[in-house]
Amino acid sequence: MKRHTVQKIYLDTNVLINYCTGQDKEREALEYLFRMRRKEVLFTSSLALVQITNLQTKKKVRKAYSKEETTKLIGNLLPKMTVLDLTMADVTKGSTFPNADIEDSIHYVLSQKHKCDAIITNNVSDFIYFRDIEVLKPEKRLLSLKVK
Repeated sequence: MKRHTVQKIYLDTNVLINYCTGQDKEREALEYLFRMRRKEVLFTSSLALVQITNLQTKKKVRKAYSKEETTKLIGNLLPKMTVLDLTMADVTKGSTFPNADIEDSIHYVLSQKHKCDAIITNNVSDFIYFRDIEVLKPEKRLLSLKVK
């Protein structure tokens, strides 16, 4: 098994949503990162926090969360990572990449503003275009990350 060494980690929206809804693999992996890493090396974005509000929409596999529940879940995440603010320049730059999903490009742009060297996501294929960042799934092997 390859042992990854990363300094700064960006957490994609889907991982945060699954963490908030109690998905086992995300919970285990992120709890490990939250215990082992300082807030200053774990990042997400204001875009991701807005996307987490999708918890208020009922899905086939989960109930709709109330405004209060969603606000509390977001509030519980905030002390565990640094939130990067989204700017119009980030949106503009994200729209210049040739991949299909502008949101993923924006997440990439935000991760690069703070020189993150890994993105944790369930949608690895969404970031395949970006060769200069390691893309990891929140699986048990993530627990083998070397922490610095």
